[in-house]
Amino acid sequence: MNEAYVLLNVDYKQQKSIIDQAKKIPAVKSVKTVYGIYDILIVLESDNMQEIKNSIDVNLHSIDGINNLTSLISVT
Repeated sequence: MNEAYVLLNVDYKQQKSIIDQAKKIPAVKSVKTVYGIYDILIVLESDNMQEIKNSIDVNLHSIDGINNLTSLISVT
């Protein structure tokens, strides 16, 4: 199983909408609000690494209100 973590900085006014949209992406396992440098943590999981890549490159990048996106791909 492939896993990725995506850390987002978002426009606070759009945070709820961003969370709701992210939860609809099939590869998304969980979406969490976090405090600190980032605002949202998204965990993606799939047997197909291309599905994770598309979820980040296409689905997440198309959501309005995301100011910064950092992806961490697990290799274990």
